[in-house]
Amino acid sequence: MKKIIQPIAVTMGDPSGVGVEITLKAWKNNKIKKPFFLIHDYAYVQSIVKKMKIKVPLKIINEPYQANKFYKKFLPIYQVDVHKKTQLGKPNKENANAILRSIDIALKFVQNGQALAMVTNPIAKDIVNLASKNFSGHTEYLAKKSKSKNFCMMLMNTSIKVVPLTIHIPLKKVSHSISKKLITDTLKIINQSIKIDFGNKKPKILVTGLNPHAGENGLLGNEEKNIIAPAINSLKKTMKVYGPISADSAFTTENLRKYDAVLCMYHDQALIPIKTIDFYNTVNYTAGLKVVRTSPDHGTGFDIATKFVANENSLVAAIKSAAKIKNNRDSNN
Repeated sequence: MKKIIQPIAVTMGDPSGVGVEITLKAWKNNKIKKPFFLIHDYAYVQSIVKKMKIKVPLKIINEPYQANKFYKKFLPIYQVDVHKKTQLGKPNKENANAILRSIDIALKFVQNGQALAMVTNPIAKDIVNLASKNFSGHTEYLAKKSKSKNFCMMLMNTSIKVVPLTIHIPLKKVSHSISKKLITDTLKIINQSIKIDFGNKKPKILVTGLNPHAGENGLLGNEEKNIIAPAINSLKKTMKVYGPISADSAFTTENLRKYDAVLCMYHDQALIPIKTIDFYNTVNYTAGLKVVRTSPDHGTGFDIATKFVANENSLVAAIKSAAKIKNNRDSNN
């Protein structure tokens, strides 16, 4: 009996953003050999195809496996209705439920084995919050829905992997949110993920400090001495972990070659350097999830959504990465 190939499920993201555009371009450029399908509104996607004046034939599917049959000649669409007055560049709060539904459908397909992995197009958190109270991002939402207790947000490209210890919280709360347990738990997730998801059996992980100059021996802050260094030292017998290092020195060319991942203390400390290194090919990955989920590293692009100038490379990299990670997981488990 021939084995059914599991396609990758791609969510709609915010319909008013660049999600449809980059998905159409990703299919069109013919760089993704693994079949994928888009969870979206057929009529709406078709309208954007016409506006872009791009040749991308669409085909509605009722089950994920059907994507395999049509993928080479059509972009498969799994139907989820969006609001009839949806416009590019103008986020519509009436789409909150549709956006969330596309995420839930993708997760369900991966959980029941109908899809290999899920790739999430960019969303506006304030819009989704209207459908799911206290929604702070894909990472936290999917972890809760999939009952994954130990997870972290990992950004990656061909140069480096970075993880922000704290994610979507105000900067003023970062210091109080850092703990030895959070650091050790996150380092364990990173270490395990690099081994299982990326096939590197001896990962080296660098950890940044929170304060300028990593606290300058307590002169500029005590988090390094009291929390970060003790957490690192407690794990040195079981993994190769180093630091804390001043964040402004963490991403030198030498360190990019030497270390497989960098754990940073807060969101922008991690994301600014990796996006500067390679914005268009960086991927957002949720390490530690029971399912494989990746995403482009950029936002909705409402400001350019009507111009059709969005770069699809991050989505292409996200889809390819999802397939590779799932293959590595299957091989290493």
